Amino acid sequence: MSLKLFHIVFIAVSTLMCLVVGLWAVNEYRVSGAASSMVLAAVAFAGGGFLVVYGNRFLQKFRTLGIAGLLVTGTLGLPADALACVVCLGNTESSLRDGMNAGIFALLGFAGFMIVSFAIFFIYLARKARSASSGFHVPHVASSDGGSVHA
Repeated sequence: MSLKLFHIVFIAVSTLMCLVVGLWAVNEYRVSGAASSMVLAAVAFAGGGFLVVYGNRFLQKFRTLGIAGLLVTGTLGLPADALACVVCLGNTESSLRDGMNAGIFALLGFAGFMIVSFAIFFIYLARKARSASSGFHVPHVASSDGGSVHA
């Protein structure tokens, strides 16, 4: 996949996500009446509008892809697997939730391990540099005229 096509797909998916979040926030506003839901909907729709304008400018700049490529990209981006999972639909006692939590904790553990490893490595380098600079001395070498010279 070329970088241009990836960029178009990313803009399209981001625009659709803004639309979905905006519609969800409007529905949440109807249910709960919270003003923050309406603010979220306005921000999501504004972001989606910005992405449409940006995508249009990007397409004008790169016309070589054509509308056919955009339609193919759009149809490939609609698999049934992208639909909401059971946790999103409200079933919090699912085994899917346990697997998702295990995956999150595994990734957090790996990220924490890598951060601690880098920190230990940089502390080691700092100590090594400090010990190398404190133990460094310039030996005196006698010159041919009888004086001493630093090597």
